[in-house]
Amino acid sequence: MGSAGITDIVTALEEFAVPVFVCPESEHEEPATDLMTEFGVLCDIRGMEFTDAVEHLRRLNPDGIVTFSDYQLDLTSRLAAELGLPFHSPAVVRALTRKSVQRQLLNDHGASAVATELVTGRLSLLDAFARIGGPAVLKPDTGTGSRSTYRILDAHDAERAAADVFPDDGCAPSEPFVLEAEIAASPAEGPWGDYVSVDSAVFHDRIEHVAVLGKFPLAKPFRETGSFFPADVPPDTAAAVTSLVSRAVRALGVRHGICHTEVKLSPDGPQAIEVNGRLGGRVNELVQKAGGPSLVRIAVQLALGGPDTPRLVDAWNPGRVTFLYAKPPPAGAKRLCAVRGVERLRDRAEISLVTAEYEEGATLDWRLGRLANVYVCYGGVDTHAQLARLVPEIDRTVSLSFEY
Repeated sequence: MGSAGITDIVTALEEFAVPVFVCPESEHEEPATDLMTEFGVLCDIRGMEFTDAVEHLRRLNPDGIVTFSDYQLDLTSRLAAELGLPFHSPAVVRALTRKSVQRQLLNDHGASAVATELVTGRLSLLDAFARIGGPAVLKPDTGTGSRSTYRILDAHDAERAAADVFPDDGCAPSEPFVLEAEIAASPAEGPWGDYVSVDSAVFHDRIEHVAVLGKFPLAKPFRETGSFFPADVPPDTAAAVTSLVSRAVRALGVRHGICHTEVKLSPDGPQAIEVNGRLGGRVNELVQKAGGPSLVRIAVQLALGGPDTPRLVDAWNPGRVTFLYAKPPPAGAKRLCAVRGVERLRDRAEISLVTAEYEEGATLDWRLGRLANVYVCYGGVDTHAQLARLVPEIDRTVSLSFEY
């Protein structure tokens, strides 16, 4: 569950560094330990106490440590502290993973101006909405990938969302959520989403912005439908966005590593949506296929680097427009009844890969965010105009039916 897989890492580090794959307990899929052993060194710490895990890793004498998963930021920080390796501090990890903490820091440092409250139950949510008003956004305090994100317009929406996310209010504890005022959006340039993302390399006081990605319009209520590189924004907008990202990264105290920041293009100028303390999902692939550097390798350079680390990103111009286009189910869809036309997409020259994520008859839940996508397309074109024409053609080619 991260932004770089085993083969991405091995390929990026060929003839440069030997990867030591630290394999902890996970609630997600079974790790491919056979691949880790074949292409690197496996450090399997599943079932170990933390002190034993530290000693197990210490014996391998690592020179740097990095993670590409939000779920492992805390463990990586703790391991780094014990091994004397540079990484996000515990305070920085808290700011990167707790949306309530992060928003306060972003507001305090002028990277956003968004009213926000932490909510822990139905009454807490309704009281917060009475103060913040609509439109507002409700999301998990530690969520990723558009999981369980709601748009709240009025008190009726707030009541429904409260019943959904706090079904056992008063009976059993539930995870905390944050309610934030929705950031107003400027009209998008072209058929694109009203926000962008930026992946940045941070080394002490240096921040180098490696890639600015455009976004396709969100599916209701707030689910991502993919990215493309480079973003289709004017140079002055790009400059304002990267300047804001530098301010946001510094506000959270990040001093080391790769950050992935989402930015809303609002009428009052760009505002930070959120900062993540790792490489963005599929960003490395999109950038490399456009002729850019390996961001996985850059992340490892940062983990290994000393005070004389050279400039990480040389000037370069993308050779084409690369994209990832995802199709989530409609909100309320409970079962996938039929998928037609996906195979025809594979015949198009602009599309390099199509993955069907669910089979017909599968149960669906829109609240899973990106994990609920029905299919995902990857590819590249020469211009943004070509991409703008291609996306509607993809939608016309594939037909989907659902049970609600």
